[in-house]
Amino acid sequence: MKYENETFTGVMVKLDGNDFENCTFDDVVFHFAGGDLNMSKCTIRSFSFQFDGALANGLHALYQLFGTEGMLRIIRGFTDPQVGEEIAIRLPDRS
Repeated sequence: MKYENETFTGVMVKLDGNDFENCTFDDVVFHFAGGDLNMSKCTIRSFSFQFDGALANGLHALYQLFGTEGMLRIIRGFTDPQVGEEIAIRLPDRS
């Protein structure tokens, strides 16, 4: 579904399969299971995420493997990539 010039406040917003253009999100819960998503020219003021399906399972597996700091480094790799930079992740001590 396509949403244009809409404001979402205090609600759960399903992201999968939707297209958002010039929308505003304030105090929302984004529900995402890894499906297609398009967002352009949107304003996000306050939000939290609820993950579902295979995406939730994959994120949980990464967390178990790498811990919180490792997950943050992986996310930073997507949001602030450095050309040619390798990400070194130290596994947490599970003993």
